[in-house]
Amino acid sequence: MKIGVLTVLAMVLLHLPLNLPVFKEDDSAQRKEEERKKKEWVDTIFSSMSEDEQIGQLFMIRAHSDKGAEHEAAVERLIKDYKIGGLCFFQGTPEKQVELINRYQTLPGNKIPLMISMDAEWGPGMRFKDDAMSFPRQLMLGAIQDNNTVYEMGAEVARQLKRVGVHVNFAPVVDVNNNPENPVINDRSFGEDRYNVTAKSYMYMLGMQDNGVMACAKHFPGHGDTDVDSHYDLPLIPHDLQRLDSIEMFPFRVLSQHGIGSMMVAHLDIPAIDATPNLPTTLSKKAVTDILINEMAFRGLIFTDGLGMKGVTKHHAPGDLEVKALQAGNDVLLLPENTPAAYKKIKAALADGSLDRASFENSVKKVLAAKYDYGITYFSPIQVANVRKDITDYRAMRVKRKLVEKAMTLVRTKENVLPIKDLKGKRIASLSVGASSKTEFQRYLDKYAQVSHFRTDKNVSNSASLVSQLKSYDLVLVSTHDMSSRASKNFGLGAGLPSFLRSLQGQTEVAMVLFGNPYGLKNFDDVETVMVAYNEEKMTQQIAAQAVFGAVSVSGKLPVTASPRSKYGDGVTTNYLARLQYDRPESVGMNPAVLAHIDTIAEEAIKTKSTPGLQVLVAKNGKVVFHKAYGHHTYKKARQVSTSDIYDLASVTKVAASTVSLMKLYEEGKINIDNPVSAHLSKTVGTNKQNIVIRDILAHHAGLKSWIPFYKETVTKSKSNPRPSTKYYKKSKTGSFNVPVTDKLFMKESYVGEVWKQIYESDLRSTQNYKYSDLGFYMAAEIVKENTGKRLDQYAYETFYGPMGLESTCFNPCDKHSKSVVVPTEIDKYFRRQTLQGYVHDMGAAMMGGVSGHAGLFSDANDLAAVFQMLLNGGYYGGEQFLERSTIQTF
Repeated sequence: MKIGVLTVLAMVLLHLPLNLPVFKEDDSAQRKEEERKKKEWVDTIFSSMSEDEQIGQLFMIRAHSDKGAEHEAAVERLIKDYKIGGLCFFQGTPEKQVELINRYQTLPGNKIPLMISMDAEWGPGMRFKDDAMSFPRQLMLGAIQDNNTVYEMGAEVARQLKRVGVHVNFAPVVDVNNNPENPVINDRSFGEDRYNVTAKSYMYMLGMQDNGVMACAKHFPGHGDTDVDSHYDLPLIPHDLQRLDSIEMFPFRVLSQHGIGSMMVAHLDIPAIDATPNLPTTLSKKAVTDILINEMAFRGLIFTDGLGMKGVTKHHAPGDLEVKALQAGNDVLLLPENTPAAYKKIKAALADGSLDRASFENSVKKVLAAKYDYGITYFSPIQVANVRKDITDYRAMRVKRKLVEKAMTLVRTKENVLPIKDLKGKRIASLSVGASSKTEFQRYLDKYAQVSHFRTDKNVSNSASLVSQLKSYDLVLVSTHDMSSRASKNFGLGAGLPSFLRSLQGQTEVAMVLFGNPYGLKNFDDVETVMVAYNEEKMTQQIAAQAVFGAVSVSGKLPVTASPRSKYGDGVTTNYLARLQYDRPESVGMNPAVLAHIDTIAEEAIKTKSTPGLQVLVAKNGKVVFHKAYGHHTYKKARQVSTSDIYDLASVTKVAASTVSLMKLYEEGKINIDNPVSAHLSKTVGTNKQNIVIRDILAHHAGLKSWIPFYKETVTKSKSNPRPSTKYYKKSKTGSFNVPVTDKLFMKESYVGEVWKQIYESDLRSTQNYKYSDLGFYMAAEIVKENTGKRLDQYAYETFYGPMGLESTCFNPCDKHSKSVVVPTEIDKYFRRQTLQGYVHDMGAAMMGGVSGHAGLFSDANDLAAVFQMLLNGGYYGGEQFLERSTIQTF
């Protein structure tokens, strides 16, 4: 029983976006004229060819760009001697490949250019060395719900391939992988569902062919349900025709009717199609001619699979098998093991009539027609310069990132586990399984919260000890690394991991992230919260960490069934929680070449000793697109600056601590910024400050003095060598000398009152025009304290920094961080007489014990960016509304 093409198409349409065409109009006058021109060109070229040249057009031989002069000379000889029609490039580099294509295409005697192909299922990076960029494998793409992104990938793959001289891509793999034991297709397939496989194959095909590269559906009639690799043996597919037609051949049937340029026939033993013993489908006329050509009405090019594979050579000799492949109905002989023998046998078969000449000529004309369609009628040399840069530019990375984001799959989660929202007081640990050092996933987790990191071997040989260490955490993020795609290796997972996770889950909350084949989920039905990331590339690990914290929304669905609790289509959709994302400058319309000038400015600053080091972060549209550290902590160059180092923020305190705190109190109705300050700060009653308005203080229009050098009254009067007076300071914390100005200098507590006395008794200016002032922000901290009962540092942490996960943003950083990560601020030669590190530079804030409204806040760049991103988000961050948008507009 066969499913009608229209029925098939209707089913597939459910998986396709509505804004891309499924049918292509082909009856326009322009197309008819183009078909006439093509036929004329094909007939002219064909009639000018000798039989030898015609035979040569049906060969596509192997070419590498990494095998040296001997291999290159051998390829040249075959092209010259046998008039070869095409090359298939394998391992090498883009530069060398382009160089060789230029050379091979311009060999003397080439009547028509070579058709160049690659097996580039996840882009040309699949074949290039030196860590060339590749797109995700198809199984990962099978999780994506927006098929437009697969089209975008197809278009980008086409752009890259054309840049390296390629006309045909042996992709997509349209096999329906319904066998977890499959050793050869597996993660090369879009998955187990025929509709999903067909829809995504169509979109990949369309993206390539709309942009000038021929697609090739493989491996007909379907290689998905086998546990044998046809590279090494002939796989048996035991299913009947009804099953084959409804599952295995389903995608081929749809694509054959909707524009796929070519198909590749696999080496499979399928008795239901052809019961001839040991006859692979590649050599079967019943498979190729009767089904693919006649029944499915496929009119595109038909490639054999590689003719050096054991699936075909085990029972058929070189030369004989190429003749049989053409007799079966194939057009192009791919990677013959012995070209001279094959060539000779084909000539003989044409001479004795065992190879039908009309069929042979039809294949030659189909090859020529394909060359015409894809512009292979003449050759222009390809530019070698910048080829690597061109194929890995921002367009490629932008598409790849979108694919990875949309494929991320949260298989299941307990309520409120993933994505992580409120971070206030939450103790989080990460455990990497199978990694030898801190992973990229762990590094990116650190951007969102303070996370303790652990690692263990694949079998978790230290399981009891680990459970003991990890049980005190509120959440443990377990990630699997160094996985395998092979079921025979249990996908690279250790036997001890499932039992360890069961034990750990009995003690604390566990969320697992699988960086590998989703079939590996069969081991983890007991785990309540599981996310699949499909591979462990750096970009994938970065995005997975962002997804864990809701900086990236998750929408992927499992493309296969791995177990009763991990079935096809499973996947929880999550919302974007408006935390900072991390991406490339191009993603927000910024030019990385312009941002690169920051390097020059930073280097000049260091060179001229404006600073020993610095840290720069650039964020736009919610994305950090540049974050870099330069130089050292001090001019002694003992410690390099890190992007996680903590700095004294000085007057940024006014905004990032005092103002946001006042905003919250205003929003809650606890203060009115149009009231006199005395309404909310009782200590100002009876002073000349009692009637100044809070709004004016915040706008620096309150008539306050700029600042008061309080410290000068507490140091010796020597102009050349002032030192802290022993009347006010001691070198260790003793009795009433308990206000830490540094870790080696403690001020007498009573002098804090003197500071306030000077503030409250200070003169007001006669005019209330703008003049920047610290004094009002001293008072701002006191307003917070009087109206909440909490000191500014405590209130700001509990209200903002803690829930947002900003552990580096704090006052008195040495109370919670190692002093070594706090960048020294100054060598103080006028007050404290020491290098200031971990203690606020501002003298007045120091005399307040490091906590004041005008200075005292410390942070790294990343956490500070999060504070301002929250404000740009209208008060929303990490799934919580910290401030109302109207409040932010008011302030």
